[in-house]
Amino acid sequence: MQDKIQNLLNYCFKDTDSIEFQLFLISVKCLLPFENKIGCLFDRDRYKKELELFSCYMERDDETISYWLQNKKPSSKSDEFSEFKIIPVVIANTIWENTIEEVLKAVTFYTLNNNAILNAFLVTSALFEHLNDSDPERMEEATRERLINFSIKEFFAQIGMEISRNYMIAFERERIKLLSKPVLFDDYMVNNYRVLNYIFEKDDTRKSNLNPDENKEDHIKNFSIYLYKLRKGLISPEKLIIPDKIPDIRECLKNPAFTHPLLGRCQVLKITGNTALVRNKSGLLRIRI
Repeated sequence: MQDKIQNLLNYCFKDTDSIEFQLFLISVKCLLPFENKIGCLFDRDRYKKELELFSCYMERDDETISYWLQNKKPSSKSDEFSEFKIIPVVIANTIWENTIEEVLKAVTFYTLNNNAILNAFLVTSALFEHLNDSDPERMEEATRERLINFSIKEFFAQIGMEISRNYMIAFERERIKLLSKPVLFDDYMVNNYRVLNYIFEKDDTRKSNLNPDENKEDHIKNFSIYLYKLRKGLISPEKLIIPDKIPDIRECLKNPAFTHPLLGRCQVLKITGNTALVRNKSGLLRIRI
């Protein structure tokens, strides 16, 4: 299973400096094992802290992130990076009901866009089945059945979020439209989502896209091991708890080395103008100060 996770991540992330990998990493850090059931929850409170810090070193703009940072609520926009945010949530969970609830918590943190939610549902189901060694035919059947039984009203009730009747009607219209398609995982879906491309394309195609970068391989391997342990329930929740109060990163940068609750041990390599170059176990960060 660890190799399976590692191969998937190697394909999905071309380098570990990209915004795709950074968003994946933030989601990994926000996974907390349940205390009374199997799997991991998506800790929204920690995610807010991570995202506010991420805004200091994010190197590429993203509409949904910018909207949340400005308004502290989800937008109605589509989310081009949603699959990278939900990959670790799916990997860390082995029960479908827990998986889809936590995935949708991550998705709706940013957007209430109907298609974004439905596409994330498809990606989640395919990846869930892939990790359980299902073939493409089984993925299609299981996903269609799950989509038939899915209730957006029940989901929002579970997370305590109020949604208008018009929103419910519009969502149901899109869900029914999706179910009317003869094939859920058609060429459009497969070509537009890296996870689906990996799952549904042939082995030789996957191998030709793997980048033999040693630094990347080491990073991916470390996170694969960590996610595997989360999936197996081998990590205690107590080890992942962070303090309620997070120190100001600008104050931390006054020291040549420091330990931050969200970034871990950091070394300040250089400060130039309003930018600090910092190294931690995840790599180099250019933090705006």
